[in-house]
Amino acid sequence: MTRPTTRLAGALAASGLLLAVLGGNALAQSPSPIAGAGVPALGTADAPRVVVLSVGADRIDPATVEVVKGETIKFLATNVSDAEVELIVGLKADVDADAGDSLKEAEEIASGTTGTIGAYPFTADGPFAYGDQLPGHYAAGAKGDIVLVDALSH
Repeated sequence: MTRPTTRLAGALAASGLLLAVLGGNALAQSPSPIAGAGVPALGTADAPRVVVLSVGADRIDPATVEVVKGETIKFLATNVSDAEVELIVGLKADVDADAGDSLKEAEEIASGTTGTIGAYPFTADGPFAYGDQLPGHYAAGAKGDIVLVDALSH
């Protein structure tokens, strides 16, 4: 290699090392509206943001989900327990009572399978929640809160 080529190769190697130390792609370090590259894109009626939940008979992970008011969300609920689960989403008072017009439901999710609640628009003021409505599951801790925020943080 010629001297300028050697310098260029050294500079490129150093910049690659710097990127590796900083966690990879420098663009991934800054917030971005592109899903998977920092801050997720906001869900719309035509393209809802997907929120993945792991549902057990006594827990739901994550226990809290952030949603921007007006955003539309599609919930994918994977049953990680040995028992059947049924996920409901809606206004917290409706979820607590297991009744009300705001509720949407993914019924009869068998162990190891995934149910869907699609296109839920968060247009009301809330508070919102989700939970497993089968007897004893909600009381055992199979529930979570949906927090309305001004902007997504991650």
